[in-house]
Amino acid sequence: MKRLSATSAALTAAALAAAVALPAAASTGSGSGGVSPTPPPAHDGQQASAADYLPARATWYGPGFFGHRTACGTVLTHRTLGVANKRLACGTSVALEYRGRTVVVPVIDRGPYSHGVEYDLTYATARKLGMQQTSRLRAATLVG
Repeated sequence: MKRLSATSAALTAAALAAAVALPAAASTGSGSGGVSPTPPPAHDGQQASAADYLPARATWYGPGFFGHRTACGTVLTHRTLGVANKRLACGTSVALEYRGRTVVVPVIDRGPYSHGVEYDLTYATARKLGMQQTSRLRAATLVG
């Protein structure tokens, strides 16, 4: 019988320990080898739970500004989806919920400049939500 060196014996013991531990680790979980049967739904890798939404006051803008560049460099059109916010960085995704409708849009501009209003929606975003005037909605900043 061949005699093993100390290093070889240690490697063999480590491999044996790993082989014994793998089946034990794989058997934990939901009975399917620790793997979920279906992955959780995602929106571009970003989700907002109900707890993440905060009440906010929002207005909308657009018709007089179509064709102009926003503070973040986007040319505003009647189809541009986005939101203006004074504190969030350009490109930050924001989930907006209004009367059962939800839309996720990027921050594309600075504003609003009306007292007590946190978000200024583009014309297209307001239409998608069904918002026609300054309203209360719920908003969640998405990090991801």
